[in-house]
Amino acid sequence: MDIDTRLTIGLIVFDRNRNRYLILRRNPQRYRGWGLIKGGINEGETAQKACLRETLEEIGIVLSENLLRNLNYTSAYYDNTKQKVVLVYWFLIELSEVGILTLEQEEWVDHRWASYDEAQYELVWQSQQRALRIAQAILSADECPEDEVED
Repeated sequence: MDIDTRLTIGLIVFDRNRNRYLILRRNPQRYRGWGLIKGGINEGETAQKACLRETLEEIGIVLSENLLRNLNYTSAYYDNTKQKVVLVYWFLIELSEVGILTLEQEEWVDHRWASYDEAQYELVWQSQQRALRIAQAILSADECPEDEVED
């Protein structure tokens, strides 16, 4: 039995200057609640290139591929509407200068920069909450210089 799968990416955007995460409010005609950037990987496209394309499409920001960090976390769910298993490869990007966002209105109706706790509370999907926990752990580890780490 073949299982129809769709490969996608998820991206967590962190603003270093604000010390905040970008969360996006879904268009209620499609879904409800707050979420993160997510979208399909086109045939012949790498997951990293999909991150760049989806970010441009969904929030109007051009990213540099060398700033993407792979979270080494893949979530999966079953899409009843398309009858496919969806695999999501998660990434993190830290930015210090975030320009004006241009939301793709069919997908998103609002955005905000949330603290880690606020984002965890607002995110609807458990897989997105888990990706955020992983990103937070990575960012927290980055703040602690190696010579200060206790054994």
